[in-house]
Amino acid sequence: MSLLSPPVWGIHIASVTEWTLAIALVWRLGTVLGRTDIRRLAVAMLPHWGAGMCVLAWHATNDNTSLMWIPRTHELLTLIGSVGLATAALHLREWPRRYPRFVLAATAVATLTVGGFLLARAWLPYGGTRGAMIQSAGLAYLLFVVFLAVNRRWDRAAFNVQTIVGYGLLILFVVVTIALSIVARTVYRAPSLTHVDWLHGIAEGTMTVANLVLVLGLRRSLRSLETAPALATTVPA
Repeated sequence: MSLLSPPVWGIHIASVTEWTLAIALVWRLGTVLGRTDIRRLAVAMLPHWGAGMCVLAWHATNDNTSLMWIPRTHELLTLIGSVGLATAALHLREWPRRYPRFVLAATAVATLTVGGFLLARAWLPYGGTRGAMIQSAGLAYLLFVVFLAVNRRWDRAAFNVQTIVGYGLLILFVVVTIALSIVARTVYRAPSLTHVDWLHGIAEGTMTVANLVLVLGLRRSLRSLETAPALATTVPA
């Protein structure tokens, strides 16, 4: 019997589907605007998509502890994705123009961070890197949202407020998941959040709502551009 009820499975699948659609919409937005920097951000979203697929695969095995390489891959992809998104946001057109040295330094730090964790995962016991990897991924994603929000001050053609809020709500998902995981372990004495189905559904539902806000924000931007083709073609690349 699956640990996840059909509704919670549906919520999980909806979250991954929405993120997939968001990647396509970001790519489309970059194409309409003729901007490779925005298309690079769409590519930077792919590791998080892979992490989501790892979660589905892990739950399909009923969180089989003999297949720990699946959640470990999920955590590594989450780190790579978060660092990649922060780096891609820093390479949106206005950042290199205004703060080239900061962009160069931050990119070097991002590269060393991911490279360091890849080496650590290859040579050190898993337990020695897990906490730091998760924390680094969370910090990198927070920086991504900050960089994106600051970028909007200079570049309103790239992402509207609703899109940035959608990305930002994923931070709320992390907070809710951590809080409900503590409840599952302390109140229900469960091994993990997955073992308390309704709490798991609430946590994952937060991500589904966040991704929905993101998709709707991107679709709104595209509609405004596609109904004003003259504007889209006059925006400099």
